[in-house]
Amino acid sequence: MSEILNFLILLALAFYAAWVFSAYRHWRNEFFRLEASLQHERYSNRMLVDFMHALADSYDEDGHSKEISKDFVFASVMRTAIRGTHAMSVCLFKFSDEKLFYPIASTGLFPKLEGYPPELENASRADIVRAHFNRDAYFSDCPVFAQMLAAGNAVVVNTFPIRDYNIALRNAPALPRSVIAAPVFSSGKLIGAIVIANPRHGGAFTKPAIKLADALAQQAGMALQMRNLLAVQAEKMRLDSELGIAASIQKMLLPQYIPQAHSLNIATTYRPAQKIGGDLYDVFDMGGGRIAAIVADVAGHGVSAALLMAICRTNFQHIARNSVNAADLLRRLNHAMMHSFSRGKFITIVCAFLDTQRNTLSLARGGHERPLLASNIAGKSVPALEYLDSKGLAIGITKPEIFDATITEVSRPYSPGDVLVLYTDGLTEARNAGGEEFGSERLAETVRHACARDAAGINAAILGELEAFTGTKEFADDLTIVAIKSV
Repeated sequence: MSEILNFLILLALAFYAAWVFSAYRHWRNEFFRLEASLQHERYSNRMLVDFMHALADSYDEDGHSKEISKDFVFASVMRTAIRGTHAMSVCLFKFSDEKLFYPIASTGLFPKLEGYPPELENASRADIVRAHFNRDAYFSDCPVFAQMLAAGNAVVVNTFPIRDYNIALRNAPALPRSVIAAPVFSSGKLIGAIVIANPRHGGAFTKPAIKLADALAQQAGMALQMRNLLAVQAEKMRLDSELGIAASIQKMLLPQYIPQAHSLNIATTYRPAQKIGGDLYDVFDMGGGRIAAIVADVAGHGVSAALLMAICRTNFQHIARNSVNAADLLRRLNHAMMHSFSRGKFITIVCAFLDTQRNTLSLARGGHERPLLASNIAGKSVPALEYLDSKGLAIGITKPEIFDATITEVSRPYSPGDVLVLYTDGLTEARNAGGEEFGSERLAETVRHACARDAAGINAAILGELEAFTGTKEFADDLTIVAIKSV
């Protein structure tokens, strides 16, 4: 009896020892599994952090952004995906407006997600590899992408609609066995996908790998969005720099010195609506007490208008000395610039000749605003106001022979105290908040009350009245005023 009892005790102890050993092995394996999973997750997280650090290098030490190339982003995404998931290949897809996923970058021998064409049923490995490089685009109902879109995040696909071809095809390294597909969003819009194919160890992708793919897709979307924003910012900075340089050049091209004849007081005001304006003014001393003044307005704004302005001023200074009167000057100017205009470009211009020895004023217009003349009349305290009208077409708008035939000139005596105001339509067409234009009548009243001042005071009065009327110091169009007062 005691022997049976001892045997049972030994048997129980043996079972207990076996259970303890089995439990120990189970928990040891579970520990190693969890440790490996933790290590893999740490490794994946480190890969993701390294990817984010690579993107952070796109900023300089002062925090100013530099343009990131798409190739840099793509290479960083694929390198991180391969290292973090231990996959054999990765392909980045762009999602088009036609609901197609187009491959845009890949690394490794990425498989065809919807199988190979039937003609490869008896193909060699070399034929399969060659077929692989004919990159396919996939519709959104392709099983891999359909499952991804249905989930809205990274998914694992382990079954594929591939026919059971011969042994060469079944064992081909380019066949998909297990695939992670992760959607890439930018500003809430689907822009593409990251597809990671075939773990190197031949099994299935782990949960940390799936989490890495999901996080990587999110970071890639943010990186591409940032890249686009930085590209726009870089382009804006480049254009601002170019415009700043062009504005400086234009400022140098404008008159740095306004000649003052012994009996004429001249002042100019120039306000471009943008960094580069299309208005032009110049005053040229022709000698013998004669002064030529022009104000012009180039159609449009920006660099092209500024270039035309520079060409016009250069020709004006070259032509003015040999011109006999204002109309003759405009004819010569139109001939000189006839090949300088592109489609839709032209220049409206007004030219005034003042002879201080004969006390005469002659004036010609090429489609420009009518100049305002305030004349002193003996015995009257209020000056007589007149808008000087002469016929003429804008420069560059028609053939020289038609321009020459239509241009006319007006002449007036010019006495001490008289004021001539040349301006562009940025003055009279400026609007207030109610949409009302400043207009010629308001300009005339302003000059009437300010004509006792010097030329600079008259310009200041006009500008002050305009700012009070519009309620702003920033105008929608370029503004130029040239006031000439006889003293």
